[in-house]
Amino acid sequence: MTDFNQWVYSPDIAPWLSAGPPLDLAEQTDCILSAPHRTLEEKLKGLRRLREEAEHLPSVDEREINALEKRIDAGETLKETIYDGGGLRNQYEADIFCHGRKEEFLKRRIFTAPGAGIDFIKEQIKEAAKRYELAPECFFGVLGKFYKRGARYFEREWNIILNPQGKILYCLPETGEAIRKNDYWFGPMDYHYMRLPYPSGTVVETIPSPFFPSVTGVVVSKAELGEEEFFKEDEQWLLYPADLYRGRSGGIGVTPLNNYTSIQFGGEFVLPFIQFLRRKEGRFSESETWLKDLGALIRRDKSCFAMILRDGQPGERSGVKEDRQRYVEELWERCGQPGR
Repeated sequence: MTDFNQWVYSPDIAPWLSAGPPLDLAEQTDCILSAPHRTLEEKLKGLRRLREEAEHLPSVDEREINALEKRIDAGETLKETIYDGGGLRNQYEADIFCHGRKEEFLKRRIFTAPGAGIDFIKEQIKEAAKRYELAPECFFGVLGKFYKRGARYFEREWNIILNPQGKILYCLPETGEAIRKNDYWFGPMDYHYMRLPYPSGTVVETIPSPFFPSVTGVVVSKAELGEEEFFKEDEQWLLYPADLYRGRSGGIGVTPLNNYTSIQFGGEFVLPFIQFLRRKEGRFSESETWLKDLGALIRRDKSCFAMILRDGQPGERSGVKEDRQRYVEELWERCGQPGR
């Protein structure tokens, strides 16, 4: 059985998954592949161990084992290609990111071997960390692999995500053909089984990471923690500060916590954003009071969520305030709730 504490980055999701219904072999495989803090080598080791365990489980059929073996083969080929590869038809380009934002002042270089690109990324992360007085762990690198399709045309095939030490975390195919084949996709896929184990109205924040900027918001779930349907119903949303919605829903945005959420938060890659959320720690600042009040309202009357969705639609919304705190106060009144 997969050790979720090893493969799930969130310290709260891991024990919740351990206490829930067992995941099938495909879900356990994806849990390992999704791990944002484990390297390619560590993931391959975990997949091989999972393969050994699967042989002794009567509930696992041959197709599931073959699919797992295909992932292992892809990872081993990927490791060999990137660390030892090259070739005249391949070229590589390097980028680095800090909390999900691309470093715009990076020197532009093209490499004919992936190893040179990886060394360049490690060097540039060290320089950027020193320049901005940040820890190297605030950064991650992306090695873009291009394949020569014609005399002058190179197509970007892969995005290889690297940690500050130059170790591979993910390989995310870029072209439609590569995505359809799914051969060398070594990263998050479908993690529908993963959700935040908090009741609606809980204020959450991002765990510091190189992949996303800091985000604080309020969780809303279709099924509540403690209900049987919570293990089956994966619809969860995050209410978070978003200036795009000022003048409509008071600057409060809504995003579903699904496989594609990371696009909403400045990243160029689909990464397991939900694993980077935890219950908010510490006290609320004056500018965050609206989050605390909104969470309290949602716990009392979840129908206010539908109001926020309607208010956030384009068009005139008479009476809606631009200030988040005042907008939340108005929501309390519209829901007919007594004072806080």
